[in-house]
Amino acid sequence: MSRVRLQPLFACAMSVALAGCLGSSRPSRFYTLAPLQPRDAPPSPARDATLAIGPVEIPDSIDRPQIVTRTGTNEIVVAEFDRWGSSLDREITGSLVSTLADRLGSQHVAVAPWRSAILSGAGANYRAAISISRFDGSGQSVVLQGRWELIAESGEKEASLGVREISVTEKIVGDGYDALVAAMQRALVRFGREMADSVAEATLMAKAP
Repeated sequence: MSRVRLQPLFACAMSVALAGCLGSSRPSRFYTLAPLQPRDAPPSPARDATLAIGPVEIPDSIDRPQIVTRTGTNEIVVAEFDRWGSSLDREITGSLVSTLADRLGSQHVAVAPWRSAILSGAGANYRAAISISRFDGSGQSVVLQGRWELIAESGEKEASLGVREISVTEKIVGDGYDALVAAMQRALVRFGREMADSVAEATLMAKAP
């Protein structure tokens, strides 16, 4: 985020430091990337395929409870009192599952986290392995860069159906971490929609004689 927009965040950090000298500190705030409320949908018809989302790999620099922003090419800021509600990879997975399930509903594709598919023993016809190389706020925008590989699974056999890379930039509207997280959520939705469209195309090609 830009110096102007980050001023309130730095001011908060300074006030927390001063408060610490006086023996008190402000409580932590927790954020989520999950949708506020899932859309109501009619009972799903029989599914033609299942898609497991994961694992999701993220850089060590952001793999922490605190929200991370970038203030320069080689400088990051870790927000001690503004944190994720759960691990960031789970937050990303939950948001993508919701987006893909909504997008692929008309294709009769059921979507679930890969951990759930493993634990349930139900398995999946396809799996999307995701690698995020960057996901942070910088200047007045959120930048999300990543790739996914769609894998067809049959028993113990796996076959790659292709790899896709994408970079998404989403403008931050407003100040503070609420605005930052909202932009991160929008970036994930765009990322997820691109994934869903590529999955739909690949699964159709896989079914073609």
